[in-house]
Amino acid sequence: MGISGRGDLPWTASAVDDVRVRAAEYGPHERSGERSRRRRESLDVEAWESRRRGRTARLWNAELLVRTAAPNAVDAAFRLVALAHPYHRTGHAPRLYSVAGPILWRGAAAGVSAEEDVDGGDPEASPTPPPGLLPGVAAGTEHPVLVGGLPHRGDATCEDAERAQAADHAVALELAGRGSHRAPPRHAPGWPCWQVWQRVAFLAGPGDAPARAAELAATVIDTRGAPAAAVTRLAPQDGRRDPVDGRLVHPACDAGPHRIDALWDDFDAVETGLGDPGEPVALAAVCLAAAREVRAEFGLGDGNPVPAVGRVRCAGTGRAGGAEQGAER
Repeated sequence: MGISGRGDLPWTASAVDDVRVRAAEYGPHERSGERSRRRRESLDVEAWESRRRGRTARLWNAELLVRTAAPNAVDAAFRLVALAHPYHRTGHAPRLYSVAGPILWRGAAAGVSAEEDVDGGDPEASPTPPPGLLPGVAAGTEHPVLVGGLPHRGDATCEDAERAQAADHAVALELAGRGSHRAPPRHAPGWPCWQVWQRVAFLAGPGDAPARAAELAATVIDTRGAPAAAVTRLAPQDGRRDPVDGRLVHPACDAGPHRIDALWDDFDAVETGLGDPGEPVALAAVCLAAAREVRAEFGLGDGNPVPAVGRVRCAGTGRAGGAEQGAER
């Protein structure tokens, strides 16, 4: 396997060797586009190997299901995209997750009939999830799962309403960081239930992937300070076969340099930070840091808020926030 495969998976190590061989095989009649592609793949793989430093780590994707009550799709998108997103050990890492939705959840517990159409469109109906996923109401209560709290007054501007929701979410993250919860609002407005799927990328050492996925899901918090996400799928991302020539494609070739750095920065933070994956002390540190990030982003403490451009993209496209593999170079 050689030095390139030290501590690596056989498939990924073979992909590294293949990229290096291809990078050295410049033919005299090769098109410039193909040379450029080989060079880019070689740079990405070498950047990956430089950050890996012989350590055994595997790329994983976790899919999270997150729900909240909200009056309409725009409000739901703010709650489920701008607020209730996962936090890595390095904090908010938009390059490492993407969001699909929101759509109405038409489960019986959500209190939404099949004929109801809240925002004037025809949102895609979603099947009732299998046992073990998030219900439409908080466990043991009659209150719907809620992210970001309730609006304080009807005449508030959109910006004021978002800042109020962000302030509520920051408090909820602090509660989660301290291991405590608060009661949900007593007077729920009877809003319908909305849901999104979040696909989160991370690196994990042998046996650590389930704990890391659970930790990331536990950073997605509702207004009580309780987890608002459930892990619905966990799968390794070891690369793929090229559909044209069948060669092995290393996962770094689809990630790009910025995403490679974000993945390994997070993995380094796990190795050098407080607690192993999933340990309460590690989760507490992440949630408390996330609360500070939210306050800084929305200008809730000292200083001005971060511009809102790009916070929530068009919810009607079914894709909001984050970045897909290969989207950045």
